[in-house]
Amino acid sequence: MASPSVLAAMTMQVLEAAASLGADVAAIREEAGLEDEWLADPDGRVPLEHHLKMWEILARRGDGLQVGARIGIPALGVIGYAMQHEATVGEALAWQQRVGAVLYPGLVPQLERRRDAAGDYVVFVRAMVPAFARLREPVYAQAAAVAAMMRAIAGAAAKLSFVALPMSRPPDPRAVEEHFACPVAWDAPLLQLGFPAAVLAVPLPRSDPRLFGYLARRAEDMLARLPDGASWADRVRREIAGALAEGEPRLAAVARRLAVSERTLHRRLLDEQTNFAGLVDEARHARALQLLADRSLSASEVAFLLGYAEPAAFFRAFKRWTGETPQGWRKRGESA
Repeated sequence: MASPSVLAAMTMQVLEAAASLGADVAAIREEAGLEDEWLADPDGRVPLEHHLKMWEILARRGDGLQVGARIGIPALGVIGYAMQHEATVGEALAWQQRVGAVLYPGLVPQLERRRDAAGDYVVFVRAMVPAFARLREPVYAQAAAVAAMMRAIAGAAAKLSFVALPMSRPPDPRAVEEHFACPVAWDAPLLQLGFPAAVLAVPLPRSDPRLFGYLARRAEDMLARLPDGASWADRVRREIAGALAEGEPRLAAVARRLAVSERTLHRRLLDEQTNFAGLVDEARHARALQLLADRSLSASEVAFLLGYAEPAAFFRAFKRWTGETPQGWRKRGESA
């Protein structure tokens, strides 16, 4: 199995951003063990362990917000450039979800639609590695980079509605709260950035179908050439995770995304001692526990975000998973 890696453009842009803030990039590269050949081509790959080491070093500086604000679109390499030439913000983000593994599987936050009494939102959601949450600065950088990416493609329409950070509130949170200029929640179970859902319909000023097609083919070719280090079950899990908020994940749709027939995908999952329905159930179970930890969401809203047509189906499934209702699980968590 190939060692995990990230798109070199990401590492390169982070280093360039740090350099613009006065960091000694040569020293960082040496300490992180980043070899020149890895950074020679933006479309190349950098071993994940060295990319993470770079972030550990950068976290000492305390300028994650400023680094994230400076990376945005360039850190996405060909994916970022292609996104700018899609027709609308929504189409650009949907395409990014499909090819995000080029950057690194799981790095691109999932997209969710949320409707409540306060409004209709599109929300970027990502579970952060605990080590990064402890370092704080990489989480700040991810949040700032998402905001910068949205401003780059949508302009003034990309106005943040809220941010939730999976870390404790610092003694002085003013720098963070002023940076995002919107309500900021602390101690959240997941990193979340919400924008008005209307931003999805905003047309992109640089839309160019031919140029998008050219760049998209390049990105999709890179996706196809990624080392085959993931099991079929892992690939399907990623596709299911991205599809949950859109409704019931379907085997046919996932098979198309993975460029195989339904029969082939079914057989390959059986070879790995699993099946599609079981993986959907597993993903919903894990996601349900994460979403229920957010007290601002009702159980019915969680059911919607998990792709259930009716809350009752979610309540039955949750009782099967845990032996209790969503409300009972929450109450037990409060008293623990």
